[in-house]
Amino acid sequence: MKFLTDTLGKAEAGKAEASNGLARRQSITSTLQGLVIAGVLTALGLAVQAQDTQPIDGKLDPPAEDADKNTAQPYKEAEVATARMAQPGLPGHRNVRSVRVLVDGGGRMDWSQQGDWIAFDRVDSSGFYHLYKMRPDGTRETCITCDQWDFRKTNSLSPAWHPSGEHLVFQVQDNANKLKLDTLRLTTPHRGLHSEIWIISADGKNPFKLTQTRDRGAAVLDPHFSHEASMLVWTQRVVSLGRWGEWEPHVAEFKIRRGVPRISKVKNYQPGLRKGYVVAHGFTPNDRGLLISGIPANSGSRDILELDLETGSTEPLTTSPRELDELVFALPRADGVVWVSNRNIDRPSDRVLPRQVDVWYMSASKRRQERLTFFNDPQSDHYLGEALIDDLAWSPDGDKLLVHVVKGGVPGTDSIEEAIYIVEFDGVFGT
Repeated sequence: MKFLTDTLGKAEAGKAEASNGLARRQSITSTLQGLVIAGVLTALGLAVQAQDTQPIDGKLDPPAEDADKNTAQPYKEAEVATARMAQPGLPGHRNVRSVRVLVDGGGRMDWSQQGDWIAFDRVDSSGFYHLYKMRPDGTRETCITCDQWDFRKTNSLSPAWHPSGEHLVFQVQDNANKLKLDTLRLTTPHRGLHSEIWIISADGKNPFKLTQTRDRGAAVLDPHFSHEASMLVWTQRVVSLGRWGEWEPHVAEFKIRRGVPRISKVKNYQPGLRKGYVVAHGFTPNDRGLLISGIPANSGSRDILELDLETGSTEPLTTSPRELDELVFALPRADGVVWVSNRNIDRPSDRVLPRQVDVWYMSASKRRQERLTFFNDPQSDHYLGEALIDDLAWSPDGDKLLVHVVKGGVPGTDSIEEAIYIVEFDGVFGT
């Protein structure tokens, strides 16, 4: 990870700041209380799960054939670390203190850098998604977009805080009623159709449209600010033909002049992956690169990568052609990343969700890889039957992680549920 070499000094400072807290991280087994408890990771399950297993028009496609079966390389088992056994028989990660529901029905979310607000989207009684904010303890919940006429019959999705905490950038999907969207399809590229990027003040005032795509039926996804707030990234569909079309990361300069937000000098990146659903998940800690996911040319499934903004070159963070890896975010107070993967997960024959994933951690050296959540493990206290993770957000102190979880309902039906879970760690994670 090239960005890590530029941030080692910052990481060491963060470790020093956290040293007092680390002294209290003893006797982990006495505090876990049967919630998420570390267990020995089972042998790797290397089932192919390509991106094209997602539903269209409410129907599930059959599992994709392993087109690259003869060329796929097995995952190097030695690279996956085994968590210590905190309590025999109950799988969990040794540094996880608790896992609990924070917002029932909550969707995609972000945590402000000041640590005082969490923004998220949630469907209301009319069937449309709106943006909300609340304190991290769940109090003072306020709807941000409900009183805005512009968003009365749209889906307002995927909020991301400006580093100042004064604004939110988000995705607005028009004509949502014509698409007959439900929660499940809002975890696929469908939630990007007929969309534009908007910005609004944290108090729900002064909404302003930032993008105006040229194609009929615009398609944009997941805006994120750089850490210094000078850039904005999103994923945009550039070709509409085919199943989902072709998507690329777009990066623009961002400024607020005389109270008016503007983007300029938009640049799109073609990272040399297979044409299709290439997604930018955010900036690297030094703002010199992007963390993205896509399908490499020599692979059969998604991987996570780092994209250099200056050269446009990519560095793979995972090389697992027989597994699905996506949704990658850097740790805020240490080196390394978290992402979601379907490794070690058995896919049920009567599945409801298009894919099942849990959260994993990777160290800067890439050699230490550990599973953090076990929503899809029948032996875990937090087993949900089927779970799809569609968004992650760190607390600024790096001791908590928000996880948007979509849960499959009754097999053979389209019933699903969603919630925002909060995973609390025993101190600053990764230090």
